[in-house]
Amino acid sequence: MGRHPVMVRQVCPLIPFDDDQCPAVLAMAEFVWKEDAPFELSFSLCPQLSESSVESPIDCLKFNSGKPKNSAQRLDNLWRHTCFEAFLACPGAEKYWELNVAPNGDWNLYQFSGYRTGGMAEPLAEPPEVNFSIDRVGCRCTIQIPLKPWWQHTELPEIALTMVLEDQSGCLSYWAMTHPRDKPDFHDRKGFVQW
Repeated sequence: MGRHPVMVRQVCPLIPFDDDQCPAVLAMAEFVWKEDAPFELSFSLCPQLSESSVESPIDCLKFNSGKPKNSAQRLDNLWRHTCFEAFLACPGAEKYWELNVAPNGDWNLYQFSGYRTGGMAEPLAEPPEVNFSIDRVGCRCTIQIPLKPWWQHTELPEIALTMVLEDQSGCLSYWAMTHPRDKPDFHDRKGFVQW
C-alpha cells in the first residue's frame, strides 16, 4: 500500500437537483485537504452568463438570518435555509460526518455511524472559521475547520460538497456534485468522491 497523499485540492461544479426550481446561478465548490491541517472549503455563486436582467439572481437569494456576523452559534436545522455543507466519510467504513455552515457563521458537525443513522453532534468539533462576502457579481463562502481531534484517520476521506439555497420566497433548491437518487439525498455515498 502506498503512502497517503499529503495534500489534495479539488474544484467541482455543483448542480441543482431540479433546474426548474433553482435560481439562475452557477455554483462551484472547492476543498483542500492537507495532512495535519484544517479542512478548507469554498463555495462560489455567480449569475449565469445568459442573465441580462437588471436584477441579479444573487439578489433573489436569502443569505442573512438577521444576526450579526460575530454571533455565530452551533445550531441544528441549518439546512432549512441557505446552508453550505460537506460530508466526510471513512473509506471502507460506514461512519461519516456532516458539516453545515450558514452564511452568518452558524454551524454544526454531525457524526453518523451509518446511512442516516446516529446524527449526533460531534462533541470534539471546534467552530470553523467562516468568511462570507457578496456583491453584484456573486458571493463566496470560505470555511476552515480543524479536523483534529475528531478525524483520527490518516487516509484521505471520501468527500461530498453540497448546499441548500433559499430564495426570497422561501423556496429551497438542492445542489450537489451529483444526484444519484430520484430525490435530493446528500447522505448517499454514491454522491461522494471516492479515491
